[in-house]
Amino acid sequence: MRTFQEIKDNYRFTEPDIETLKGLLPVVSPHVETIVSDFYNLLLTIPDTAKFLQDAAKLAWLRDQHQQWLLALFQGPYDERYFQRLQRIGHAHVRINLSAHFVYVGMNLIRQRLHRIIEAEVEPRQREAAFRAMEKILDLNLDIIARTYHEEEIRRVFLSQKLDSVLIRFSQRFTFGLNILLVVGLLGLSLGAVALVVQDVIHIVRGNLSQGLVGAMGSVLILWVVIELLDMEIDRVRGGAFKLQLFVGLALVAFIRKVLVTSLASHDLWTEGLYLAGILVCGVIFWLVSRAEAGKP
Repeated sequence: MRTFQEIKDNYRFTEPDIETLKGLLPVVSPHVETIVSDFYNLLLTIPDTAKFLQDAAKLAWLRDQHQQWLLALFQGPYDERYFQRLQRIGHAHVRINLSAHFVYVGMNLIRQRLHRIIEAEVEPRQREAAFRAMEKILDLNLDIIARTYHEEEIRRVFLSQKLDSVLIRFSQRFTFGLNILLVVGLLGLSLGAVALVVQDVIHIVRGNLSQGLVGAMGSVLILWVVIELLDMEIDRVRGGAFKLQLFVGLALVAFIRKVLVTSLASHDLWTEGLYLAGILVCGVIFWLVSRAEAGKP
């Protein structure tokens, strides 16, 4: 986490800004109680924050703390103790499980109220410097409170940022290894598909034309699908997109090959009809998926 001095330097929070804020103290002080009342009236209308404000004694203590914080915006000193106090505010929000969203909501209300006061009570020639100094100190406070809040929240959700990073890197490498293993497996399948084609060619050479030709057609279809799957997986390893249509195409090819094979081995019209129905269903799904992946309505 950055040091308080670094944060002030980044916001260009300088001595003239500090002097301007201190000069605004007499202007803002009479309105502090009203601003704090408006702040808690707003929170009481929001169920997610009102549940923390049901105890009257606790609410009174919170109002007093809030008034002190608001006055400190214009009093300083803006030192390490001021920085640590803002960090404790962030930690307190996390301990009670208050969403960071309401930190921004509350700061927005305070910013609006201070704008109105400066607009109404500061001389025109001093307003620009007053607005600038007020915006800087509010942004600086919001920066520290919200950042401390989020860092504490991360520590509660994860065992540690380092462990989380190690797990993510390991998961990425492990997934990459599995993808490489899948590529190797597809290479083996492609060799098997080539062997099927060679086997069917041998049938043709031996004179079994009908079985050889039909078998070769089915084997070529399988080889084509395996090549497409291998090409898709290589593309995905390189960062490409997953293509669902290839898996639907694989099912479609399997049905087509089954019809070709059963047409030689059997004349059961009912079985062939089921396979043809499967081809029709897979064909429709393949068409729909292809249009969806192409971005067509």
